[in-house]
Amino acid sequence: MTDEELFASIYTHDTIYLPPSEQHSAALETVLGCSHAKCRFCDFARDPFRIHPMEQIRRNMQILGRFRPDAHRLFLLGENAFVLDYHMLNEIFDMTDSFMPNIHEFAMYSRVDDIARKTDEELKSLHQMGLTTLHIGLESGSDSILLEQNKGVTSMDMLVQLRRLEAVGIEYYVTIILGLGGRRFSVHHALSTARLLNQLHPADIWCLKLKLWPDTPLYKDAKKGHFEMMNDAEMLWEERIMLENLTVKNCMFHDTTVLNAYTIQGRLPEEKDALLDAIDFLLASCGY
Repeated sequence: MTDEELFASIYTHDTIYLPPSEQHSAALETVLGCSHAKCRFCDFARDPFRIHPMEQIRRNMQILGRFRPDAHRLFLLGENAFVLDYHMLNEIFDMTDSFMPNIHEFAMYSRVDDIARKTDEELKSLHQMGLTTLHIGLESGSDSILLEQNKGVTSMDMLVQLRRLEAVGIEYYVTIILGLGGRRFSVHHALSTARLLNQLHPADIWCLKLKLWPDTPLYKDAKKGHFEMMNDAEMLWEERIMLENLTVKNCMFHDTTVLNAYTIQGRLPEEKDALLDAIDFLLASCGY
């Protein structure tokens, strides 16, 4: 087996999906699929949900350590790897002492209900062991949109659980989906999401415009005329409304899907006006 084949053997798929801020992290596959897998817009949970056996995780980490011996940060792959219970995460973190001794930071994707299943003591202990960052798809701050899209949590769940992370020092990066309320609920989506975020302290807000994936329930709704998909410029206008109403501090804001051609990013609140100016310039180029 060549080195290339050996490295590929530790991943189920050819493409490894990492958040933008984790591109330099070593990536260890621990979970396949999503424990919820019911969001009506999502196409990223096609793998049946399963947690890898610890023997497989140990073997993969041993191989990963050969290829990334100097890595200091480990990202646990899986749609929501934080679904792993405290004891399994503890064992994985401890395992790096043997196979990846330079690792001292851990990050992963999480659902809000994954946080809820862990005690305050467990969260504090995981942070002390090196868990620095959770990446969480909030998608919207509107309870009606969250319910309609079958997200499985409410805005209050988000508020309670993310504040628990803040209390123990675990930072969190959140994702918002522009256009998720459709044309009818665009302003409601923008204002409700800003209102939720203003009660929190995310380290990073990443906006992505909605894409209708074939065969998802939301795609079928749109085909039947039950969901009005917004165009790119309308979603950018929605983003402007949300951004204008944000009062978060010490937070990076970015959107890598602007008009399918641009990326905007800046620190809030210092660069808020510059971000709004950039959006206004792009909207004007579209005739808005």
